[in-house]
Amino acid sequence: MNVPKRGSNRQHQQQGLTLIELMVSLAVAAVLIGFALPAFNDFTAQRTLTARVNNLVLAVNYARSEAARIGSVVSVQAMDASDSDNEWGPGFCVVVGNPGSCANDVLRQFDPINDVTFDGIDDFDGVAALSFNSRGMMTNGVAGSLQLCSTAATVDPGREIDINLVGRTATENLTCN
Repeated sequence: MNVPKRGSNRQHQQQGLTLIELMVSLAVAAVLIGFALPAFNDFTAQRTLTARVNNLVLAVNYARSEAARIGSVVSVQAMDASDSDNEWGPGFCVVVGNPGSCANDVLRQFDPINDVTFDGIDDFDGVAALSFNSRGMMTNGVAGSLQLCSTAATVDPGREIDINLVGRTATENLTCN
């Protein structure tokens, strides 16, 4: 066994980081965060749009199933369709009636959608209610689409929701900006 002699010059190795190493590490981390943050913001904006689309698809499917269950007309009704470029943005509800009113007989309510426009296009332009009969079919006899676009110019694509005559929905990406 080798035991160092008393008084010998044994060098102690330093452990840990120097200040320069720490500052270089922080600079590299800052650059990586600078690249990742915009991508993360776009990701969260896209997830928000997807959640909004899913809410409308849920409302349509719920209205169809409730219409079949109670044997009467059930509508997905816009809360305030006064803005012709954003009929569905102020929120919507599922109600009994054709068209129903979000003031009474509300089965389910969906909150306003901020920072987006949710607009009816084609045969749904200016339409404030999507009504379904007891067989789950649209009562107005037309198919149409709704467009969901972010008000931020950097967030693209938007979404388009197509609703056919039998009340089936399909979604697809849409170039908004």
